[in-house]
Amino acid sequence: MKRFRSGMFCLAVIMLLSPAFTTLSRAESQDDDLKNRIRLLEIQIQQLKALKEQQKQVDEKEQQCLKAVGNSKFCKCVSEALTKDVSFEQYVHFLVTPKEGLKYDTMPPESRQAVDTSIAAHDKCVDKGWFK
Repeated sequence: MKRFRSGMFCLAVIMLLSPAFTTLSRAESQDDDLKNRIRLLEIQIQQLKALKEQQKQVDEKEQQCLKAVGNSKFCKCVSEALTKDVSFEQYVHFLVTPKEGLKYDTMPPESRQAVDTSIAAHDKCVDKGWFK
């Protein structure tokens, strides 16, 4: 009989503590969910900061182009078409310097890509007819 009572007592204790463990488990799950949401928000904030910086660079290139060229549609096209690694000054240098003068053949592939992309951006924006 003692065994039965101690067994019943253990069963009662387990039944009473079971909701407490479930509550703790839910609280931990909610805490993990909250931490995950915070982490995702921090990632989004970093992405927004990077996007803002990229837009700032595009705007800066556009302003420099406007000072030199004066055609807002062309400048907007060029500033958006240039890669983030190419400044407006570099763009102009790539356009006015022959490839031999740039030593294009000895450039690393990334630099050649920057030159090619800059020339393609120029051609694309001129072909739109803003100077005719």
